[in-house]
Amino acid sequence: MSNTGSPDDAKPVGPWRRHAVFRRLVRVAAALVVGGLVGFTWYHVDVEPGAGIVKSIFEAGPEVTPPTDFATRRAAVKVWPAVSVPAAGAPPGSLVLYTPKDQAGPRPIVLWIHGGGFISSSTETVADFAIMLADAGYTVASLDYTLAPGAKHPVPVRQANAALAFAKKNAAAYGGDAGRLVIGGDSAGAQIASEVAAAQTNPVVASADGVTPAAPDGLAAVVLYCGLYDVTDVAETGFPGLRTYLWAYTGSRDWLRAPNVGSLSTAKNVTSDYPPTFITVGDKDPFDGQGHDLDRALTAHGVPTDTLFWDGSGAGLGHEYQFDYSTPQARTAFSRTLAFLQQRTGTR
Repeated sequence: MSNTGSPDDAKPVGPWRRHAVFRRLVRVAAALVVGGLVGFTWYHVDVEPGAGIVKSIFEAGPEVTPPTDFATRRAAVKVWPAVSVPAAGAPPGSLVLYTPKDQAGPRPIVLWIHGGGFISSSTETVADFAIMLADAGYTVASLDYTLAPGAKHPVPVRQANAALAFAKKNAAAYGGDAGRLVIGGDSAGAQIASEVAAAQTNPVVASADGVTPAAPDGLAAVVLYCGLYDVTDVAETGFPGLRTYLWAYTGSRDWLRAPNVGSLSTAKNVTSDYPPTFITVGDKDPFDGQGHDLDRALTAHGVPTDTLFWDGSGAGLGHEYQFDYSTPQARTAFSRTLAFLQQRTGTR
């Protein structure tokens, strides 16, 4: 099912909310612009200085602007101590788990992978979102993967696959249902999540990434926010700083020639066995076309999709719009995500 956000959802918000939105947009824009400038400056020298500067800007403030009732939601959720998860062919990843305090299990398990251009951020930047999902009735496992340029592709894919295996093996300890596994992510995390899902269903991707699928019987669903899904034409999006991010992640200045770069193009790697997928992206996000391309690829293979695109709404939604819950569009995205998960996991 495909759906475009309605103009009614684009109505103005109050002054104090506009200021909060503006501050967040300024921070993100600064990261993107500086990433582009530094990436250009260091293109023939070294990626690490540029990656370090962009990383510091990305992490200068919270990723999520929570809703007004967040304190109540937070009080209803247990946050477990971080768990180290060994991964074959990669350093250990780390999982922070969130469970609702007063909701009986077994519950579906959502593995969430944070964004940050592959080079920044952590579970802390999406902690409020993980709490909201847990409060809605899910066991949430939030992954801290090793960031680039310290680790290159496919290290995060291997760590995420290992996290799926951990969640499946230890589901009962966290009130989870090993038979109802979901993977999701935002921005760069959406790319990683989409690739991990492809590795479960496409032996070519699994072999190229060096993973044994942790969920060979299939995932219940995939949730993707504002990601990139085809590196062969992603440069055409004009996303600022993209060169810095992909150079850091692939380890190659000419990242289109990097080893195994084809695995990053989920839109070209989906099969009819790919899990049902929810996709959303803002109408002013440079990755808007990437979301549409993945939807078309999945639909062509008969994979059920549910999409929330805002084209023609005049909403003017930028990258990672879905985490600013002071806006009606972000609240719509969250409610649509929950409806999709309920349909695909059998929750109520």
